[in-house]
Amino acid sequence: MTSSGRWPLGVHTSVAGGLWKAVDGAVDLGCDAMQIFARNPRSWADAPLSSQTVSLFRKAREEAGLWPVAVHTTYLINLCAPDPDIYEKSIILFQSELRSSEALGADYLVTHLGSPKDMGIPFAMERVKASLKAVADAGLGRATKILLENTSGAGTGFGADLADIAELLDAASSFGLEAGLCADTCHGFAAGYAVSGSKGTDGFVASIEASVGLERLKLIHLNDSKGKLGSKLDRHENIGRGEIGIDGITSFLLDERIAGMPLILETPKKTPDDDPENLRIVRSIISGAKRKKG
Repeated sequence: MTSSGRWPLGVHTSVAGGLWKAVDGAVDLGCDAMQIFARNPRSWADAPLSSQTVSLFRKAREEAGLWPVAVHTTYLINLCAPDPDIYEKSIILFQSELRSSEALGADYLVTHLGSPKDMGIPFAMERVKASLKAVADAGLGRATKILLENTSGAGTGFGADLADIAELLDAASSFGLEAGLCADTCHGFAAGYAVSGSKGTDGFVASIEASVGLERLKLIHLNDSKGKLGSKLDRHENIGRGEIGIDGITSFLLDERIAGMPLILETPKKTPDDDPENLRIVRSIISGAKRKKG
């Protein structure tokens, strides 16, 4: 738990109407934490944030007392793209996203690793390492920490094995970057990690502890999964309505090794009731975990 006894919980929040409006949305849902896109997630368009936007966001976030605040990179960034033009554009936009995140005072910038297409995992590893070194050489990635997100294993399988993440984090450390892991439960389950197996060698928490180290786990994307265990299907589902299920999610959250770890929901938003209901369920589980610990 945090020093205040809170277990930070939030959702990926809409920035419609302005980035600072996302803070209002998080507060209205009773969130302690939040995640946003700082720009259009499906566009290469790159422009610095205005001083007014930065000022309004920082003021709203301070008044709300949210922690942590995470920014998620755009979907187009591919830090291991074999195409040299896409790779260069990805590095440039990644660094711009870091500058924006630091300007906003965000704690974390979460990024997908990308796909090497037919070039294989060793190629991908070297590409991402070079991307991280470029960030370090530019003096970025310190005020806002980079978090690498595990993958479902679709395509080449790059990033599904937590050992891949561990190697990349070791490289980042050698460049002077204090990067970490953002662990997505849907992705982990789809990659073959039994999320509910907290006491077994195949359990997600145990696997993170063994491969990456729990000290480098900074954020959890808490999502149920439409796909079955090991399906490699990256399709998020509402809490308790997927293949992980309410028992699996509960078992995961009751693992004392991750007690108090910030949770961000990226569950479907098909109706206005989806976020409140998912948050209600998770809060109920967390409340039970606190009672059990007490």
